[in-house]
Amino acid sequence: MKVITIYGSQSDLPFMEPAREYFAANNVEHEEVVYSAHRNLPELVKYLEDLEASGEKAVILAVAGLSAALPGVVVMSCSLPVIGVPVPGGPLNGIDALLAITQVPGGVPCTSVGLHKKTPVNAAMAAHRILKLAEK
Repeated sequence: MKVITIYGSQSDLPFMEPAREYFAANNVEHEEVVYSAHRNLPELVKYLEDLEASGEKAVILAVAGLSAALPGVVVMSCSLPVIGVPVPGGPLNGIDALLAITQVPGGVPCTSVGLHKKTPVNAAMAAHRILKLAEK
């Protein structure tokens, strides 16, 4: 069991440094990949199909800014729990990303964390708590 962080862009990696620190401090197995829902959609879907076929248990953090299509695409491409993580930036400083993640249509069970400086740690903690449920 692990947390998988999927980034929509390489430029989002520094934002999630506090989450990596949380995972290290709490011995949480963690993997990071970069796949854009806009620029690498076939590769993203293949990655998720392979993950699903593996039967591995994981919680996915889908980190994206601006239009933040990534969390919705991820949640519709696999059956694992997905937490959307909005990245501050752009002309609306991340509000557009937060709305894109939280306003997905019915039948798209994507969760989200807020948009503030503790967002990466909140996402890491939430994913860790979900993993702990599987241990019981």
